[in-house]
Amino acid sequence: MIPSPMRAPARRAGSAGFTLIEVMVVLVIMGVMATSLSIGLDSLRGRDADQALKRLRLVLEATADRAVVRGRPIALELLSDGYRFSALDPDDNWRPLNDPPVFTEKALPAGLAWGGLRLGGSSETGATRLQFGVETPEYELRVTTPGGEARLTGKATGEVQLQMPGRTAS
Repeated sequence: MIPSPMRAPARRAGSAGFTLIEVMVVLVIMGVMATSLSIGLDSLRGRDADQALKRLRLVLEATADRAVVRGRPIALELLSDGYRFSALDPDDNWRPLNDPPVFTEKALPAGLAWGGLRLGGSSETGATRLQFGVETPEYELRVTTPGGEARLTGKATGEVQLQMPGRTAS
């Protein structure tokens, strides 16, 4: 039998390929997922900053307590991208204090930066060292965050109050 020229080629069952609508649906789903992932990462960054500030508040309180209990000064040194601790040894030399998990050098999360440290009743905010001893100093440590400026206020009792933009926590 001679094939007719008018006959269309037979389509194989299960041939590979996608329709235009299937491709568009997949692209829309990928776009929605990418958007939700981006929004989720932004909220995690904000949560990281909040957690870092709360941790810093607790670390400052622990530093004041430790200095009083040990009877030896401990200093918090503000670095450009984080902070570290030093302790005064028996020979009156400042030595790095590395006592995990609290007294280790820490980096500030992205979006946080030091806004200034004011000691006692001073109006100057350029100090880079906060020294704790038998008596706990009064101070105000400002930290710039993506949402505004946070303040950590240290009292003579060793308590530290954290004021974050738009809310207050102790």
